[in-house]
Amino acid sequence: MWLCKKQIFTIFACIAMLCMMIQPASAQRIVTPVESNDLPFELQKKDAAKAMADTIATDTVAEKEPVHKAPLFGGALITADLAAPFMNLLGTQYGNYEAAVEFDIYHRFFPVLEVGVGSAWYTPDGNNYTFKCNPSLYGRVGVNYNFFFNNGSESFFAVGLRYGLTSFSYNWENITFNDSYWDDEVVASTPQEQAFAHWGEVVIALRVQIYKNFFMGWSGRFRLLAGCDSSQYGDPFFIPGFGPKETAFGFTYTVGYNIPIKKKEKEKEIVAL
Repeated sequence: MWLCKKQIFTIFACIAMLCMMIQPASAQRIVTPVESNDLPFELQKKDAAKAMADTIATDTVAEKEPVHKAPLFGGALITADLAAPFMNLLGTQYGNYEAAVEFDIYHRFFPVLEVGVGSAWYTPDGNNYTFKCNPSLYGRVGVNYNFFFNNGSESFFAVGLRYGLTSFSYNWENITFNDSYWDDEVVASTPQEQAFAHWGEVVIALRVQIYKNFFMGWSGRFRLLAGCDSSQYGDPFFIPGFGPKETAFGFTYTVGYNIPIKKKEKEKEIVAL
């Protein structure tokens, strides 16, 4: 059945009105979320400050290196040198027999006091005399600097300085020579001589913990004699605490025990280096 012109016009008019109603709704602007730049100035400033603080805190934690925390006074170490007795067993005819006490300051600085007795009864090969040094006291004072202070270990690698001094007596005995007049061998000796000597030392030391508070260690020493009295019969061969006068190098082998200090308030006494 064919539509009349009036009906066709009515249908097109309805379609046009419907399109006009739908178009305004589709043309509405889409609302987007508010960007950070549209926030009030006070909120922007607060967020920026928080972000900066978080960045600084993160960088500080990343750059901070772990440190070993040591007490002001870590104890006193008592040591004894075994090198001289051991060398005597091998035939050495002189030696220094000593003990020492070291004080642990922040496990970095170690003030040292060394005391001992030195003596000699030395007959050089192929010579006709014996040098005798009576047992005499000597002392050294100084300090060690521990390069292992920050590794959390009780081990010890240090460079130190010493000043030593002694007062001792010596002479030459069993001096043998032939008397041309009597054609006989004569044995003589020189009078006792009193002398004072002092010197400086550079020390390189290594010490390790062997069990709890027990330690053993080694040290090499370079000695520089500052002064020593002489006599009309000659210079002394051996100086207590120094060793043979013509030898600048020395060696010690020590064993020791560290006397620990109890810490009642650990948090107050411990400092970060």
